[in-house]
Amino acid sequence: MRAPHRDRRGPALAALCLALILIAAPAAAQEAVVRVLPDGTAYEASIAVTGSEHRFWMPGMLGERVPLQVEELEVLGPAGPVEYREEGRGVITFPEGNYTITYRAPVRDNHLVVAFDTPYAVTVDLPEGFDVRNPLIGMVSPGAEISTGPNGTTEIAWERIAVVEARFYTPERVILLTTFGTVWLAVALVLILPILISRRRDG
Repeated sequence: MRAPHRDRRGPALAALCLALILIAAPAAAQEAVVRVLPDGTAYEASIAVTGSEHRFWMPGMLGERVPLQVEELEVLGPAGPVEYREEGRGVITFPEGNYTITYRAPVRDNHLVVAFDTPYAVTVDLPEGFDVRNPLIGMVSPGAEISTGPNGTTEIAWERIAVVEARFYTPERVILLTTFGTVWLAVALVLILPILISRRRDG
């Protein structure tokens, strides 16, 4: 016996709703892990890529894309390293597929900048002795979650971001900031206190 037409509407409607949800839902961002080296002068990155091309760049003074010179570059597939071609400054190509790209790049003046063509889920690991949580001498791109990792490291994570920035500092910078603030407070008291005393006498 053939089922009535109205009996098939429920499954069809559910399938349509599921398809609309899948279309509307944003795709999960690929992952990138960045590890700042112990001396703070360079970082090592491991990023997941899908396709046949990747660009290494960083934002310039006016927001333009400046090619980034990287070292120890490897493109890794499921079976190991894959050959790639350099197609210009900061551009490499490889066979279409899913890969992990690893490389090393410099960090200047304790200011980490890592840029991607599309938003990534990014984790930055700072070694022991570096921090970013004092807003007077440190900063991170908006949306970051900061936590303490193993062995005194600092972990900074973003769910979706295209350009990561982190300005980190050492404990010596904190001591210098505290000393500088204490000196200025003492100078301010020396200059303001006699004025306050004079006004109180006049009153």
